[in-house]
Amino acid sequence: MDARRSVQVACLLTFGLHLLFLSRELTSDEGGFAMVARGWRATGPYLYGAQWVDRPPGLLVVFEAAQALGPFGVRLMAGICATALVAAAAWAAGAIGGSRAATWSAWTAFALATSPFLGAYQLNGELIAAPLVMLTSAAALHALYRSSRPTRTLLLGLVSGAAGASAVLVKQNFVDGLVFAGIFLLSSVIPRRGPLQRALLLATGLVAGAAIPVGAAAWWATSRAGIRALVYAMYGFRSDAGDVIAMHSLAAPEARLGTLVELAFASGIGLLVTQLALSQWRALFHPSPVVWAVTGAAAVELVGVLLGGNYWPHYLIALIPMLALVTGLAAGRPLSGHPVPARVRRARHGTQLVALLAVLTTMVAAPADAVAVHSYRSHSYQVGRWLASSAKGTDTVVVPFTHPNVIDESGLSSPYPYSWSLPVRTLDPGLNLLTHTLTRLHGAPTWVVRWDAPHTWGLDPQDHVSHALQTRYREVAVVCGHPVWLLRGVHRSLPVLPEGCGPSYSVSSPASSS
Repeated sequence: MDARRSVQVACLLTFGLHLLFLSRELTSDEGGFAMVARGWRATGPYLYGAQWVDRPPGLLVVFEAAQALGPFGVRLMAGICATALVAAAAWAAGAIGGSRAATWSAWTAFALATSPFLGAYQLNGELIAAPLVMLTSAAALHALYRSSRPTRTLLLGLVSGAAGASAVLVKQNFVDGLVFAGIFLLSSVIPRRGPLQRALLLATGLVAGAAIPVGAAAWWATSRAGIRALVYAMYGFRSDAGDVIAMHSLAAPEARLGTLVELAFASGIGLLVTQLALSQWRALFHPSPVVWAVTGAAAVELVGVLLGGNYWPHYLIALIPMLALVTGLAAGRPLSGHPVPARVRRARHGTQLVALLAVLTTMVAAPADAVAVHSYRSHSYQVGRWLASSAKGTDTVVVPFTHPNVIDESGLSSPYPYSWSLPVRTLDPGLNLLTHTLTRLHGAPTWVVRWDAPHTWGLDPQDHVSHALQTRYREVAVVCGHPVWLLRGVHRSLPVLPEGCGPSYSVSSPASSS
């Protein structure tokens, strides 16, 4: 099979395996971002209308587009992003190592961008931003190494800059693409290793390209809550939230960090990093713009994972761009016919073996995990569907303090702006806004689902929320073990309760709630 067709097969297989995970049942973050994206264009006191979320607007743009693809659009968009990552990885490696490097880079990206150990079938900021980082690097490499026309060099610079800035506007810590392009450009110009005119065109394109999405985001923010609110959502909140996390027990994050290391090796990332570190360390001493750029970008990726704080599996997706590029270059055969030292051959074969192992692991694990995913209905999905069958179109719901996917699955909106636990703990630690939302005369939520225990994370020690529920609401059902409350004076017909998901029963008879 020739190299181009091999890359095409990798792309098709990536998309095909992602199709196995098509489902309306979304994870907490997927459903939460989809919920915010449904109403983010409406007027409201926050950047995203009535909801507050610590993410840049580019993420909501993609989630809004995903929902336009139909009921399975979120997972379909995940497949599109993963496939784009594979194609961009091949394009980047091909600029330096030719078709063989492109092939190995594509298959490495396939193995990781489809790995169930990383939760790569889910749509999240990492999976959306990673192909943009890869595109940033690829366009910069082609601009200096493959382009011979000034117009094309400038255009590639524009693509590189726009993609790099867009990655940041999807996931705020994904600056590695811009770091790669900046180091690559400077290390090519300062020692005069590259054509000066071409480098200046690339620099111009980078700056102009990056200015387009940044300017668009700034213009959008001024029409909403303001640029300061955008900067706080992207960066200021992370500092405040970090202090909140540090004040509580770090046992859970530390346990997840250990799990993250295990998942890194299960997916192949750990073995690839180990193999490349042992076989390619001499390259770090070569005065090569590509080596310096990759090293700088990889360091930024690793720091981003470590500073993430919560250490969820999808954090590791951030490592894919540089890892796929380096693996492609290390595993690709030299294009010349000159003899290759035995040490280099052993290193190349070792990298190929580890990459193949990662590919085989994903091809076995992904279908098996897809079967497991479809054989289970989460509590959040079943509670959300039950709410959708119970509610009227004008109803609203609050789910303190987690599981915004319940809100999304119900199809309702929420009058309380903080639908994730960390914003609640950081921005409403006394639950004053939540209590006010539940007790106000106009605009109180129709439904409340008590998902977490009343004193989770030490919140509400005075039981203000419980008092508000007892005063303004009546408990009408327990669905999958979670109490559901209905605003007093409101009457709804309650549907049949789901079975097999834990305790489910009506607290009041259907007649009293209809």
